[in-house]
Amino acid sequence: MAETTTPLDELLDGSLLALEEEIDAVRDDLQSRGLGAPLMASDGIRIGRPGLATQYEWALPPGRYAIRADDAVRVECERGSGLGFVTKFDGSRPAVRVRLGEWLGPHPGPATLTFDPTWLLEALASRLREIGDDPQRFHPSTALRLFGREYPLTGRAELPSDVDEELNDSQREALARILGSRAQLVWGPPGTGKTRLLGSAVAALAESGRVLVVATTNVAVDEAASRIAHRLGDLAVEQNRLIRVGAEFSPTGDQALALEAAVERAERREPTRLSRALLELEGTLLDGPSRKETPDLMLAERQARILARARGEGDDALVQRAGRLTGDLGRATRRVLDDADVVLTTFARLAVRDELAAQRFSFVVIDEASTAPLPYVLHAACLASEGASAFGDFQQLPPVVISRGGYARRWLSRDLFRETGVVTDSETEQLPSPDDRLCAMLVEQYRMRPAIRALVGDLFYGGRLRDAAPIVQADRGTPALVLLETGHLDPAVSRVDGSRENLIHIEVITQLLEVLGREGATDVGVVTPYRAQTRSLWRAVRGRLGRTAPPDLEISTIHRFQGREKSVVVLDTVDAPPGPSWFLNERRNPDFPRLLNVALSRSKDLLIVVGTSAGLSRTLPPDALLNRVVERITRDGETIDARRPTDAGPLVRAMLDSALGSDTISEGQTPPEAT
Repeated sequence: MAETTTPLDELLDGSLLALEEEIDAVRDDLQSRGLGAPLMASDGIRIGRPGLATQYEWALPPGRYAIRADDAVRVECERGSGLGFVTKFDGSRPAVRVRLGEWLGPHPGPATLTFDPTWLLEALASRLREIGDDPQRFHPSTALRLFGREYPLTGRAELPSDVDEELNDSQREALARILGSRAQLVWGPPGTGKTRLLGSAVAALAESGRVLVVATTNVAVDEAASRIAHRLGDLAVEQNRLIRVGAEFSPTGDQALALEAAVERAERREPTRLSRALLELEGTLLDGPSRKETPDLMLAERQARILARARGEGDDALVQRAGRLTGDLGRATRRVLDDADVVLTTFARLAVRDELAAQRFSFVVIDEASTAPLPYVLHAACLASEGASAFGDFQQLPPVVISRGGYARRWLSRDLFRETGVVTDSETEQLPSPDDRLCAMLVEQYRMRPAIRALVGDLFYGGRLRDAAPIVQADRGTPALVLLETGHLDPAVSRVDGSRENLIHIEVITQLLEVLGREGATDVGVVTPYRAQTRSLWRAVRGRLGRTAPPDLEISTIHRFQGREKSVVVLDTVDAPPGPSWFLNERRNPDFPRLLNVALSRSKDLLIVVGTSAGLSRTLPPDALLNRVVERITRDGETIDARRPTDAGPLVRAMLDSALGSDTISEGQTPPEAT
């Protein structure tokens, strides 16, 4: 008799097959980037002061490498080994900087660098197999409810008396549903206070049980950690109720919330054998207590430093004594994690770290759910016994997937909102019903001026978004939408390394940035669809404007701009005749509507679209989404001839005079009327 496939089997099997396809695709990609084999690096040196994570730089052998910031890398040298992430790559030397959680000394010397992130995917696959082999050790029902395979048991709970009074009506409704449901999705469009609600939800859930908070990126985890810490209060941090695992790898991480800092506080309150053994070995190897010599180092770094020094001495007995500290430190770390009410980390770190994967929780709260690959969500949900909540916006960027295989498309490219059926997969995608009991929508936005909100809300949110009172009160009706028309300059597109570049647009945008800087605009972002255009824009701005550019200028592809916000956003469409616009055509690129939404919704005060309206109407279908955006701006905003970019000056001055500025409320900030 054939075995019956359970819903859990379906989720696990599909996830594992998808991960296999992605691992193969990642390895092919590494080969094409010149990173298919380990690199023998030299001249390793520590950069900057030691911290919870230490930054090292190595010289690479001559070659053509395409190394990117945040690439995962394994480092192995005589002083030890570790897992880290690239912070900077200089192809002209070539040299690479890596942030490591392990201490390899001030001069680690030669090292083997392996740029292979498949170990992250393999670690996740191993965790999923553990669930399949022994589901009784986990809580698969939570995942099945969240994935729509079991009835989600939704409801409403009475809000606690100490709930955040600054929550608006839609946020309070969503919170009541989170607290009263075993599974709940929260649809949070841009600027609707998603992070504020998440902080309040986690604080309320923590009264009933332990909470795991997990997201795809470090930035999202750090924002959530900041909001939750604010809700729980300073004493919660000092008492180690709130732990952020991986803060040392993130430039936005609060080091006070880091796991290593929590272990330090616990040992300071009640010293264990670990502290005593460290002092003894430091006295032997370092000629005195390290507290006088290395006051900035924490226990984990001191342990790694001692082990590296013992190995350098070549004394087997000392190496053995120092090695025992690893077990002591592991036990101290697990004690701190066991006692924490709230643990925050990324999906990848949850899969990789044994002490994290061994934890069990009452609730799991998922941020950035629209960008989270389903296998990661499945693993996290199986660690919580009581319920799961997922926050995100399915109209923003989807998960990043390299493989084009069928299983990868099904299980990695699809987001949780579509998996549950809250959003349909039909050609005419339907938004969730306002009465959907599984999905609560946040509708009041605190980021964009009304004209920008109307553009974004009508195109992507079914007209449901509305402006919060502070936005309405602060707006003075000055232009917020601008088309910088390049048609009279006959812009042309050239191909560069498989990407696209538009030299006319680079010249126009450089002149525009000069005007913005001269008029006093500081918080400016330029987003483009293509990497080549981004690189060329940076070179032009650095070479020609220097310090006269807006001081807080960021230039980025749309993919890397999700989660950001700027007072002024310049969207460079790049494409122009005669070549067709493949990437900007939603009929050929189904992800483009979400990319366009990200680009438009990053702006708070002024949105400037750079493009040729007649040219785009020739390279795109007449009813294409980007053409509709250009038509809307032409109708409701201002059009400036790109031959005279200085004409933008009066608009910029008007914008600065009426800018929402500090009155604009972004996600996670406090509405003025409540302060």
